[in-house]
Amino acid sequence: MANDIWALAELTDGRLAGISLQLASKAAELARDLGGQSAAVALGTNTQAAAGELGSCGVSAVYASEGAVYDQYLGQPQSEALAGLIQKHQPRLVLIGGTNYGRDIAGRLAARLGAGLVYHVGEVAVEGGQVVMSVPAFGGAQAVKEAFTGAGTGLLLARPNAFATQRVGGTPAITQEPAPAAPGTGARLTGTAGAEGAAEAGHLGKAPNGDDIWLPAATQSKLEEAQIVVSGGRGLGGPQGFAQIEALASALGASVGASRAAVDAGWIPYAHQVGQTGKTVKPTVYIACGISGAVQHKAGMGTAGLIIAVNKDKDAPIFSFCDLGVVADLNVVIPRLTELVKQRKAGA
Repeated sequence: MANDIWALAELTDGRLAGISLQLASKAAELARDLGGQSAAVALGTNTQAAAGELGSCGVSAVYASEGAVYDQYLGQPQSEALAGLIQKHQPRLVLIGGTNYGRDIAGRLAARLGAGLVYHVGEVAVEGGQVVMSVPAFGGAQAVKEAFTGAGTGLLLARPNAFATQRVGGTPAITQEPAPAAPGTGARLTGTAGAEGAAEAGHLGKAPNGDDIWLPAATQSKLEEAQIVVSGGRGLGGPQGFAQIEALASALGASVGASRAAVDAGWIPYAHQVGQTGKTVKPTVYIACGISGAVQHKAGMGTAGLIIAVNKDKDAPIFSFCDLGVVADLNVVIPRLTELVKQRKAGA
């Protein structure tokens, strides 16, 4: 209906991605502010359990469609089912995660429905009866506000970790929807391989400039969902510097991140990039090593619970917003910190 807000859940092998709960929480919040109803759409397997989790975030209804076809084909069944639901119920806005899955579905829906699409959204709220979205502009240096005008359903692609998960409790009304038939043609999923799990930790080879490239171990949490992130930047001096970042991350049980400068230099794969053009993280603790703290990087980690910065440049922008700043040579601080963490864990 006119003020209904929906969230598209992302299910992989019957498991909800963390962004699904973030979107459901925000959908419930926006619907309350608009005086409408909130709902989530779960397409895949194990949707009954997923519906319960989504309901705990406050959505009043879940449209669940159970079928292995969603796991077997990429994008086509999901966009067909969701387009049918949107055409039938006409929600005001559908929140979709800015993941590979979400971008694929959103693009298909926008083309199929002729719907407006706003991507890279970091904030959204109700202002004067309108849903107003904040999106970055000028490389992240500024933020602009946008809103849908006119009738029809709007599509919003949200950055992962842009919204908080709110477990407010509740039992949603579940409506079972039939899954579409397997498409006659289309991309099929034959297997999966995580970008960070594609190789063992250690030396990957040489960059074009002759520097060594190191790949951190794939033993920590997925970067976007990690509770502790240790990131390295240009101040590491080269790809070999990530060996000490990985050592600290391993000692802390953390994930490894990087600045755009380090990724552009070929020191570490793009999968580790944090920032405006990389991933958005929201850990309990974020440790930035040799990172200046430009606005583009801050856009990807500025909402971390505790931000710790190590940089020998006392004028680095990151010291203006970090919680704890260490003006020192990271090549001295990081190995010493790693040693202390190991000692503390050994004595625990």
